[in-house]
Amino acid sequence: MITVTPIQLLGEDDRGSNYMWNCHRSGDFMLCYRNAGSSSGQHYHEGRSDNKNPEVMFLFSGTAAIHWCPLGGTDIVTTAIKAPARVEIPINVWHQLIAITDCCFIELNSMADVQKDSVRVWRADFEKMINVKS
Repeated sequence: MITVTPIQLLGEDDRGSNYMWNCHRSGDFMLCYRNAGSSSGQHYHEGRSDNKNPEVMFLFSGTAAIHWCPLGGTDIVTTAIKAPARVEIPINVWHQLIAITDCCFIELNSMADVQKDSVRVWRADFEKMINVKS
């Protein structure tokens, strides 16, 4: 359900590299830096905000793991992400990002979008919910 797509390398030389990515969204976006071992998320989105339906983020540096499970699911899946990559998270999918290394990403949404359309469920509580259904 979570889609991770590498960002296209356009060119590389002794100066560094160039990548191409496309964004159909506009408005305020969040630039996020996370320290290795830190956690973000532990929530899902209901689609009340267009910029959270789906949630789109671009990991620009580092590595991370997305732990996720659709509502009504029975198992938390872990998907590894290595920069540079585009990550798309559909609505009604509980998710948590764990920074494996220090990393930097942008979310194509604003803080207002987060506040409008995030349902917090701490991981321990979510695990209890899915274990009841198993």
